[in-house]
Amino acid sequence: MNQLLAQRYQTAELLGTGGAAAVYRAVDQNLGRDVAVKVFNPSTSDDDDYRRQHTETLLLATLNHPGLVTLHDAGLQQDESGRTTSFLVMELVDGRDLRKLLKAERLEPLQVAQLGADLADALAYVHSQGVIHRDVKPANILLYRSGEQDTRLYSKLTDFGIARMVDASMATATGATIGTANYLSPEQAHGTAVDYQSDIYSLGLVLLECLTGKKAFPGAVVEAAVARLLRDPEVPDDLGPFWAPLLTSMTARSPQQRPDAHEVALALREYAAADDDLLVARPAGAAPTDESSSESPGAITGGITTGNVYIPAPPTQAPTLG
Repeated sequence: MNQLLAQRYQTAELLGTGGAAAVYRAVDQNLGRDVAVKVFNPSTSDDDDYRRQHTETLLLATLNHPGLVTLHDAGLQQDESGRTTSFLVMELVDGRDLRKLLKAERLEPLQVAQLGADLADALAYVHSQGVIHRDVKPANILLYRSGEQDTRLYSKLTDFGIARMVDASMATATGATIGTANYLSPEQAHGTAVDYQSDIYSLGLVLLECLTGKKAFPGAVVEAAVARLLRDPEVPDDLGPFWAPLLTSMTARSPQQRPDAHEVALALREYAAADDDLLVARPAGAAPTDESSSESPGAITGGITTGNVYIPAPPTQAPTLG
């Protein structure tokens, strides 16, 4: 695709695709900067899809955190056949997503703790604003370095297309399961009420995959979704005295037994700081001693005010196609 959107955003190479949209690198010709443009599939008579797109725009416009992708602009575009296409213009995160990284390499526990703490901080923020992400997975986690000489990766959480406000009305059918099967919480898989702790379960599965290199619930959609209703994810004891208890609590089948996002972030920051101290104290190339090797611990909003965010009711139907 090479198209000028809103007489301003010149699209270039394709960065990624999903079921409802494609993301392109583009140039903001007014400001002379690179951006990412998420172009949704042309609108149809499916009002629910359009409402979900509209909600993502509203959510991103209200959220502001270093761990989230920033929304710059949004608009509508008609193609040559007269079909309406909506698009979002976001900051360009110059890196790759965690799914691609995990296919190429394994992460060290310190890296997992740093990335996990960043993600937990971002989730703590969105939860404080009354938002549940509901699709935390490696493909929705973008990784980048803030500079060429940076010594660590940072993460940003993206794709709020199926996020919902707490207590907001549902646009999808009651009991519908929304999310990605491999990372669903038990309550999502069961189709029951979902709260903030659902994101904690999904994040726990992501961190577990980072450490082991394997999905806790692989397989086809139905198989993966049902599996977590029958058993807990396998958390290897050899992950150590810090990781095993933390991941076990994050992936508890009962939401009430899981820590909140802020507690997860604090635990991971403490672990990462302790690990950093050990690395500094240990001479380069030296084997760890016994002392140093022991680790210490699609839903839609509806004209509501939740937390500090007011989200107006979305349109009841998609734009009339020309």
